[in-house]
Amino acid sequence: MKFIDRLCAACLFVLATVDSLLVPKAYTGRIWIFGTCLALLFNAMLNGLRIRSNREVIGLRVCCIAANITMLAFALALMSSIGRSRTLNNPQLPFAGSLLLIETAFSLVKNS
Repeated sequence: MKFIDRLCAACLFVLATVDSLLVPKAYTGRIWIFGTCLALLFNAMLNGLRIRSNREVIGLRVCCIAANITMLAFALALMSSIGRSRTLNNPQLPFAGSLLLIETAFSLVKNS
């Protein structure tokens, strides 16, 4: 299970990095898209720290749970606000949402 946890965190990291590199320069609201990519990147890094630590860092698990739930809520709110057709036209959104759901589940498990 730890392999799947690491794989999901790595996929979130790569997705956030690639997505931030593909922000259109001509779009006037690009700073908001880039900010979302940075939040996803920091979330992936926080999950990476949670995976690597062996209960050595006090409060890391709680912070990771809060970050995962917050980003998951953001992804769900984004998908519901843009509608089903636009969500399906942007497959990175459901992919990121599913990765965040998996990471939330792993961060809630006591043994992780």
